[in-house]
Amino acid sequence: MGVRVESVPESVRLRISGDIETVIAVPYEDDDRFMIGLSDGTLLIGSYDEDLRCQFDVARYGAGLVRIEKGGAVVEWRGIEWAAVSAYDPNVAKPAVPLPMPLFPDL
Repeated sequence: MGVRVESVPESVRLRISGDIETVIAVPYEDDDRFMIGLSDGTLLIGSYDEDLRCQFDVARYGAGLVRIEKGGAVVEWRGIEWAAVSAYDPNVAKPAVPLPMPLFPDL
């Protein structure tokens, strides 16, 4: 079945429906962006504008199919068990690429 994530109008809350049925308050700090992680491995980035309209983007694709719609996102995957919402962290959305190890450090 999967889940649909959508913003609750004129508030900073998300409604998640489908395999999970809940309403979650969105934490954010100085940034108007936030992150949503789902048990299939999908990582979404949400952001609010001045009128509290929400839009979603995909940071990482998981096992499910993601469809971004106006005001929401749909993740189609059987048995999504949990969803987590957190403040935006750029290190999670785009992890830094480590420097390559030298092959012969003593040369």
